Amino acid sequence: MASEEEELREAPVRRVAPRYIVRIPVVLRVGGSESEGMLVDISDSGVRVECKSLRLGPGTSVSLELRWLKTSEPIAMLAKFVRETPAGVALRFADPDPFLRVFVKLARAHDATVSDRIEKMLTEY
Repeated sequence: MASEEEELREAPVRRVAPRYIVRIPVVLRVGGSESEGMLVDISDSGVRVECKSLRLGPGTSVSLELRWLKTSEPIAMLAKFVRETPAGVALRFADPDPFLRVFVKLARAHDATVSDRIEKMLTEY
């Protein structure tokens, strides 16, 4: 297993929000189709995923299901297709705070007493 330093490191600064290099397996869902990929960098506003070409129009909704933890309920984020990249796609988060939603879903996966009321309360901030 790689060390924490190898797993998460800041990418060169090219944008306003810092981008972090990661390697997280994902499943991309668009309508009824799905495709496997690897989330390779992430920021507050979006992600870059290595995957086969999706051939989507800009603004198409994409669901990203994270596959790095085994949970009874899928851990997913909503995004919009931005563009094709040489090795995959660039996506912008549709959710205003995707990290908070993922955190709440992870908490719920490990503690069944975490309720929807807590998620609603947290997402109002």
